[in-house]
Amino acid sequence: MSYHSKLNRNIADLKYRESEKGYFYALWSSIKYVRNVPYSIKDRDHLLELWNNHKKEYGPYCRYTGILLTTKRSTGEGWKRGRPTNISIDRLDPRRPYEEGNIVFCSWEFNNRKSGVTPEDCKRILEVYEEMNARS
Repeated sequence: MSYHSKLNRNIADLKYRESEKGYFYALWSSIKYVRNVPYSIKDRDHLLELWNNHKKEYGPYCRYTGILLTTKRSTGEGWKRGRPTNISIDRLDPRRPYEEGNIVFCSWEFNNRKSGVTPEDCKRILEVYEEMNARS
């Protein structure tokens, strides 16, 4: 294979991986194979359908922060865990599986910050926050 045909193939592969369809193929794979968490999302097309429903209601924005979500790869920039604005799938309640009604499309950065915090944890954090602000 010549240099130019290999380069063209790499460019086409990157273009596909950064498309919504290609990006969601990788997200689906991460749910299905990498994470050791139950899921009931049928396949990549089902996940893409959920994303399209999200876009109809909220646009292509993070449900938590409102920032524009991206599908950029870090190719050629060394290993990176994720781009801050890339689409990530958060389980609203980390004790439940990846399933319709428990997933939220958000930015990678926000999902990384949220980690495994449960809704009950959030309520308790707010209670403590309000209590401490009342003292000030």
